[in-house]
Amino acid sequence: MKKFYNALGQLAGFLTILLFAFLFANTMFNFGIDAQIIGILELVKTYAIFAVCGLAGLEFVSGKKLIALIYFLILAFVVVFSFFPEIRDQIVNIVTTSIQ
Repeated sequence: MKKFYNALGQLAGFLTILLFAFLFANTMFNFGIDAQIIGILELVKTYAIFAVCGLAGLEFVSGKKLIALIYFLILAFVVVFSFFPEIRDQIVNIVTTSIQ
């Protein structure tokens, strides 16, 4: 499984760097791409970083059951709070009100 995660991580890393290069080149040379498409690509750029980091972590923890469980919990925490910021805000409000 480690080789599979390695190959996926390499592919995701390569595509992420290509996306960064394209967006930087578009900023410098203005290819005339619609702003809505650029906005979507910027969002993809943000989550592509999560994908690369997630795959690198999966490669690291493959075969280590306890560390993998902890890693999956942390990864789920980050992904859920990134995709659903309103849940993060609700949890922060609950924690801060219970502390006071």
